[in-house]
Amino acid sequence: MKKLLKEMFKKRHPYAPVAFLGRKQVERSMGCDVVKTKKLYKLIQEEQKSS
Repeated sequence: MKKLLKEMFKKRHPYAPVAFLGRKQVERSMGCDVVKTKKLYKLIQEEQKSS
């Protein structure tokens, strides 16, 4: 199952597997938070400014 998810996340649109499987299910199975790309870029920029 993990190998399948890794292959799906390597594709061009990484949010598609989450839409297919469900955000909460992916978060539980992989032990991570699913964040949209825009929000992720904002978090990265804030961390770079504070460093």
